[in-house]
Amino acid sequence: MRKKRRKLLSSALACIALCACNKVPSEVIQPDEMALLMADVHTGEAVVELNWDQFRSDSAKQVLKESVYAAHGVTAEQVDSSLAWYGRNITYYMDVYDNTISILEKRLIERGNKVAAAAAMSVAGDSVDVWTGPRFMRIYDRLPSKNVLFGYERDRNWERGDIYTWRAKFFNNSDGTIWQIVAEYSDGTIEFIENEVRGEGWKEIELISDSTADLTRVYGFLEPNNTPGTTMALDSMEIVRKRTNKDNYSRRYMLKRLRGVLPEVKIDTAVTASETVADTLSVK
Repeated sequence: MRKKRRKLLSSALACIALCACNKVPSEVIQPDEMALLMADVHTGEAVVELNWDQFRSDSAKQVLKESVYAAHGVTAEQVDSSLAWYGRNITYYMDVYDNTISILEKRLIERGNKVAAAAAMSVAGDSVDVWTGPRFMRIYDRLPSKNVLFGYERDRNWERGDIYTWRAKFFNNSDGTIWQIVAEYSDGTIEFIENEVRGEGWKEIELISDSTADLTRVYGFLEPNNTPGTTMALDSMEIVRKRTNKDNYSRRYMLKRLRGVLPEVKIDTAVTASETVADTLSVK
């Protein structure tokens, strides 16, 4: 009888312990996912503050916030009700808050290390991955824009003939993606290469700059054409800059050239390496 009671008591205690570890109702966004969501919401708010001219209207801000919710598969109503529940359960709220701060701090550290490493490699003049944007992206209808953009201004470590290779791993890309890299030169010439890529897996586009001219700017865009209602994903995004290679220089025939399009620019060789920061790299 005592053994039976002990078994019943053990089962009851185990049940109580299980319930205690799972007090967050199923209809509430769970703590780990809530922390990730809040980190993305805070990041979105920072984007608005840094790009206030693009988010002057409340509707533009709301579209951005809803795109964050959509990326996490939740609605505004679910977020509001979940925040209300956490507000009534302060212990859980503090845990989510602390986790959110940790996620944001980790992202800042990773991004800072990435930029610092790129700058150091640029000064050394070696091949370097200059991409500082997110490595993984989802492209879907509710984003303010589906385009992925990048842009770099010249610094004193750029050399004639530098090669820029933009690559990523594509998922659900059956409808195709337009990809372009553009190079501007001090003599007013523009060169560009544009491809349409389809299918899954690794894809890349490469621009080999003119070894007889001085680059002033390199920029590009990626424009997915996924069917409305579908989501395309990009993973392991990178842009590698490396020095000229005589073995593949012949591939420049694929570039298109427009002469005298821009005013000529005098190259300032006094630009310091500390001014080598790229333009905004973002999904817009």
